[in-house]
Amino acid sequence: MTAWMLATSSAVADAAASIGLHNEALTLGSSILLAAFLGALVLSLGKKDQAKVFTSKRTKSSIHDLIEEDFRNMGMPQEPHLEGGFLPPTRLIHSNSLEAFDFDNENCSGQFLVLHRPTYDSKLDSSGNYRYGDYFAGKKRLWEIRFRFHFKRRVSLCDLFFGAELEAYVPVNAATKRVMDLSVSGMRQVVGDRLYHTLGEATGDGEREQPAILLPLWAFDQFLETPEGETPPELTDPNLPTYGHKRVGQLREYKRLMDALDLRPGPTFTFCFWGVSRFCDVMTWQATGIPIFTPIDLNLYCGKPPLHLVMYTLNGDDEKRHLQSRKTYFFRVCFWSSLKRPDKDVVMKVAGQSLDLLKRRRKHLSNLPKAASQGLSLFGLNVFQCCVDRESAPASCVS
Repeated sequence: MTAWMLATSSAVADAAASIGLHNEALTLGSSILLAAFLGALVLSLGKKDQAKVFTSKRTKSSIHDLIEEDFRNMGMPQEPHLEGGFLPPTRLIHSNSLEAFDFDNENCSGQFLVLHRPTYDSKLDSSGNYRYGDYFAGKKRLWEIRFRFHFKRRVSLCDLFFGAELEAYVPVNAATKRVMDLSVSGMRQVVGDRLYHTLGEATGDGEREQPAILLPLWAFDQFLETPEGETPPELTDPNLPTYGHKRVGQLREYKRLMDALDLRPGPTFTFCFWGVSRFCDVMTWQATGIPIFTPIDLNLYCGKPPLHLVMYTLNGDDEKRHLQSRKTYFFRVCFWSSLKRPDKDVVMKVAGQSLDLLKRRRKHLSNLPKAASQGLSLFGLNVFQCCVDRESAPASCVS
């Protein structure tokens, strides 16, 4: 197993070259672990042998006892999807939404949107008959994440870190650590010292560092600055890829343009990220797209969900580690797969207003005639469904 993992890492660059990657982007997308970590910006699934947290039956009426129906009542779609929530919490959010989700904190506000192909269903994926199917038609990417930022104070680009965090230390064996080191070393040849990777700390006195990988902002594949007073494109705009600047084919020029950005209050800054998505299937959670060597289960490199997608600065002291006490967050969202949800305490922490909606929904159902809550039907239709739908619909419905 050890030899196979090391051989996989060393051979990926040749395999990537054989499928036509540009030389400048080769190192950035040349390894399975790079795909693992950057794909993990959106999702982390738990290990297959972990017990399922959510059951199909409710044994109590407590708000703490969540089942699949409760997620539907909190606005989550029926089909498999990514879901999660912001910190500080607003409400549960999900992928492939009709509208972007708003976030707001003391340093930044904006919108966030995740798009993905239904790779869990090859026939559906091929048909294109799913939300955003037209957008993904003809593209090799499997997913895309989009951000819109309104900064509340000026921040230096060189002080800003973008990447992923895990909530706790994840033990790895020597072989896995070796592959990680090789991959991170290759990435550092492209992005330089601005790349920061840590496995975290399992033991030690005082505050411990959490596992994380952080990249410079020019790891984004596209950016757009909209001047103050002008209307930026919506994150759902099908023409969004035609705006601003893209990294592909012009890495040095793109880096120069990105380094010149003045992240300040006033303008709207839009960023999109998809570069290594073809190597990482976030729905099935596998490294993919490299002939012969994939698919590979990415659970080997990540612990249990959720995974935090973050943007932060560090206070300027002599400490080299990225400790939580040093971080000032501009953006923070945790995500997981609806196919493998985290512990209910995690959901409770980020659900925000969705919990109030669920409480109202449960109270409403308890006051309905028994036939309504059990779904009494007439010619196949629930005769009380209109009442149920009106009660459960959010004030600002995002499906």
